[in-house]
Amino acid sequence: MRISGGALARRSLHAPAGLATRPTTDKVRQALFNILGPLPEGARVLDLFAGTGALGIEALSRGAGQVVFVEQDLAALSALRRNLQELALTGQAQVHAGEVSRFLAKLAKGPGPGFAL
Repeated sequence: MRISGGALARRSLHAPAGLATRPTTDKVRQALFNILGPLPEGARVLDLFAGTGALGIEALSRGAGQVVFVEQDLAALSALRRNLQELALTGQAQVHAGEVSRFLAKLAKGPGPGFAL
């Protein structure tokens, strides 16, 4: 699995073994970003059910300023953190471990300190 466009194009991403995590394919990500067009400078992106982080990392590669990743699976979280570390993207990422529904409920009440979305 590789990043399909932007500054990090063709860089590889790690994924956990097995079928529990199904990363968004290169072709689907490329189609999505072709439909969206260029991201606004410094765009903030929310990657829910992030898995390996492929979608959010693709957004960072294409110019997003920050991505918030939400994932609960421990193997996927490990792969996500490894991908962010190896691509030197940790400064542009926030990783939230837990259920998406809980994250969204908490976000609806207000982002709280240290959270920028």
